[in-house]
Amino acid sequence: MADQASRLRKQMELWRPSSESTAMPAMKDLSRPAVQPARVIAVASGKGGVGKSNFCVNFGLALVQRGLRVVVIDADVGFANVEVLLNIAPAHSLLDLLENRRLEDIVEQSPYGLSFVSGGSGLFKESIFDHPEADRLMRDLQTLCSLYDVVLFDCAAGADSMIRRIAATCDDFVMVVTPEPTSLTDSYSLLKWLAGAGVSVSPKVVVNRVHSLAEGHETTQRLQLAAGKFLAIEVASLGYVMDDSAIVQAVMRQVPLMIHSANSRAALCYRQIADRYLQLKTGDVPRSSTGLGFFERLFAVRRRWPFRGGDQGG
Repeated sequence: MADQASRLRKQMELWRPSSESTAMPAMKDLSRPAVQPARVIAVASGKGGVGKSNFCVNFGLALVQRGLRVVVIDADVGFANVEVLLNIAPAHSLLDLLENRRLEDIVEQSPYGLSFVSGGSGLFKESIFDHPEADRLMRDLQTLCSLYDVVLFDCAAGADSMIRRIAATCDDFVMVVTPEPTSLTDSYSLLKWLAGAGVSVSPKVVVNRVHSLAEGHETTQRLQLAAGKFLAIEVASLGYVMDDSAIVQAVMRQVPLMIHSANSRAALCYRQIADRYLQLKTGDVPRSSTGLGFFERLFAVRRRWPFRGGDQGG
């Protein structure tokens, strides 16, 4: 398992898992740098309530159980859910960065091997990339990415200036949808808004709360057809998460599904999604035409869309 993770960190080539392990993972050694900077994954949705934060926690844990070091950044400032799902009261949040704290100093550790940064609860809504000191934040992000293999951005639902910046610079853009028509419509609207803002994305979609594989396939196909025909955007399928009462039980007990019900149908789906993601070749990941890395692209986008107070991406 460790050898497989090492090869993944070195090359991010095809990864073939060995026997499944549902045991609680050991805490990762963060004293040493990752072999390569972290893969940055933006997780977004067109509307709220589709299970995006739950996806980030359990997808992150599925990657942790495969030997990777993962941190979730809860970028929905003021409406943080990751800490609730993990039943952890964080000592700090993203807004502590405004008090000159470093990003790596506010990382919280869960007992399951998954790290996270809180977005804070009951706070004002502000894009973390729209603050005048955002350049310092980006430098902190670069340091953080040297300690992890995967950084998951749990973005706020809908369209705002932060999702525009992150979508334009991330290594992977994952959209969580449900079979509900409103979810599909809002997901399409988000893709249309991004295209209108000049952001080129090749999203990977996860359909949550499906009652059958056929329903998941049909939902994905509907989004693929609409995005392809009207936006010329190619949407790939990353997988489906079955509707499962174990998810509700895990949320109520504030224990991640991958720990609470490791052998449930939904947990199996998360492991399959993690395997699918790790099997993607580096060449499949959307890159800018310049071939720049995440931080070079992020600073370029920062210059393109400089800070403007109250900017909401209009």
